[in-house]
Amino acid sequence: MAERSKFDTVAANYAAGRPDYPAELYDMLETVVGGPLAGLAVVDLGAGTGIASRQLARRGALVTALELSGPMIEHLAASSPGVRAVRGSATALPLRDDCADLVTSAQAWHWMDPALAVPELRRVLRPGGVFAAWWNHTHRESEWEQQQQERIEAAAGPDWRAASSPFAQRGGELGPDFDLPVSVHEFTWQRTIALERHLHNLVSKSYVAELANREEFLATERAILGERFPGGFVTERFGTHMVTVVVPGDA
Repeated sequence: MAERSKFDTVAANYAAGRPDYPAELYDMLETVVGGPLAGLAVVDLGAGTGIASRQLARRGALVTALELSGPMIEHLAASSPGVRAVRGSATALPLRDDCADLVTSAQAWHWMDPALAVPELRRVLRPGGVFAAWWNHTHRESEWEQQQQERIEAAAGPDWRAASSPFAQRGGELGPDFDLPVSVHEFTWQRTIALERHLHNLVSKSYVAELANREEFLATERAILGERFPGGFVTERFGTHMVTVVVPGDA
């Protein structure tokens, strides 16, 4: 999970720009676990600045948020009352055995090595517990979104392909080390936000954050989108992809 350090320099952008996850996703989680999230012990892996951790806590879950990046977990701790923030890695969880009813990973599983992380999450999950991983991805259906994607790919080059390939490879998989049946859930939604927030979201992506000419790229995006959206607001369309696994009672 050392790759999470990619986000150290853009933790503030991540906190300011990244989207939440749709309410329907948490409704589905309650269906999968067989009841309300309230009172359940939840471990959120790769919690970042705490977006999913806070949403889980609002449903009454007792959340322990694990994050390796120091700047990210500082934002999480400052903005997530009621969430236990722990700096640590999914490959060596500083948690006791059988302590969690639910382990989650929002927008982070593709940074982890399943060969190391899967045994750890199975160790901390109680028999009958659930593991859920999910990702937001942009629906680039409109002309402006497609054109922006072309500009990103041109600017990032091989870095964009390298950053996107883990998601492409494991977007619907938890890795070969998880030998249990996987259920797949899909959600679509959108949000309308200020242009500056959209730019915060854009720069929080690893392949944009690491651009040598990042500030120049963002200035170009601000100018292009400012002309396209003179009112200063942008509508982003998302799909959210979630996979869930129930650990058998005799695990």
